[in-house]
Amino acid sequence: MTTQELYDLMSKGFDDIKAEMKRGFDQVNSRIDSVDNRIDSIDNRLRNVETDVAELKGRRLAFKEWIPIGCAVIAVIVSIIALVK
Repeated sequence: MTTQELYDLMSKGFDDIKAEMKRGFDQVNSRIDSVDNRIDSIDNRLRNVETDVAELKGRRLAFKEWIPIGCAVIAVIVSIIALVK
């Protein structure tokens, strides 16, 4: 085997290794992209859940505020009736 043949053989081997590494990196990159997409969708879904929970809390607080307002209105009506009699 001559030096040129050895050089060509090693060159071909290095090119094959380089191609395999590139293919491996491409697979890793595609998996990372799919994980990023999944994390983004989970993040969006979690944001929707947080928004819904905040809306429910707001509705509950608004309902709790109507109870004293209703009691006050009833008290005013009762006092007006008492004044009229």
